[in-house]
Amino acid sequence: MEDGDFAAVLGPRRVGKTSVINVFLNEYGSEYKYLYYDLAFGMGREAISYTELTPVSTNISEEELEYSATLNLGLVKMDIKPRGIAEFQNAFLNLLRYLNKEGKKTVIIFDEAQVLPRFAPLNMLGMLQTISDGFENVTVVLSGSMPGLLERIINPTGDRPFFARYVERINIPRWDVKESVEYLKKGLPDSSEEELMEAAKELSNVPGFLAYYGKLRTKGRTHEEALSMTVNYAVKLWKEDLRNFIRIYKSPAYIIALRTIAKGPSYGVATEEIVTEITSTLKISERRAKEVLKNLVDGGFLVKPKRGLYQIPERPLRKAVLEFKAEASWEGYP
Repeated sequence: MEDGDFAAVLGPRRVGKTSVINVFLNEYGSEYKYLYYDLAFGMGREAISYTELTPVSTNISEEELEYSATLNLGLVKMDIKPRGIAEFQNAFLNLLRYLNKEGKKTVIIFDEAQVLPRFAPLNMLGMLQTISDGFENVTVVLSGSMPGLLERIINPTGDRPFFARYVERINIPRWDVKESVEYLKKGLPDSSEEELMEAAKELSNVPGFLAYYGKLRTKGRTHEEALSMTVNYAVKLWKEDLRNFIRIYKSPAYIIALRTIAKGPSYGVATEEIVTEITSTLKISERRAKEVLKNLVDGGFLVKPKRGLYQIPERPLRKAVLEFKAEASWEGYP
């Protein structure tokens, strides 16, 4: 932020991206003006109204603004209803223009930023470009649990960045087993190494799920109870993520690909096997089948441990995929 760079906080679901941003705001928020948008509500929607683009938090006070800037802030926060997209877009940029001219460092944070293009016809990407090109005191933080889709916004052509300003990528990976066990030990010092190892393994070293497990243990649940409840919780969340993804992409090819991999060995399934299953079931081209796999990787549902192999990265996600069949059948998927 001090260098004026844009930042992209990338990583799988529930590894702590939002926590990193919140820690930043708690530690340094007093040094910046900020608008914080949580766009998770738009994850499963093809189109989102600009009237829903409201900050969940901000420290920009009306008392320190000029009258016109106060009106713009009211429109940005939707305290004053804009008459249309143009008025809202102008208010957003005029507020930032005022803060930039006053020399006040300002940060705009978009959590789950991969949904930004769905605010059509509001040109959110064009607004980001305007900020990058003309507001030296305003920076943007983009975070998202579908890192590949977010990369398409940052670098859509594959050979040049969308933004004129440099984008600092901050990648937050899943923990390894050692990190997971050390984390759990701090809150559960009396638990056995075997229990903590099992929790780390079954929850695939995902910080968010390990925290949920630890919380249940501190509330008196046994290891077996806490682990079972956490796995069920993780599977429930993954199913919701799958539903949201399928609502956007609307093809049974994604379910077929995921099931093929979920039923295969844990180390991964070969590209040819998955593509054959998709093309023989749906009669679509091999090229289209490979696009499906790329979208699943970009969406965070698959990883490629090595060339020619695809793998489901988490045990609860594998379980969610295998249980998704009955729930998906009413939507027309085989």
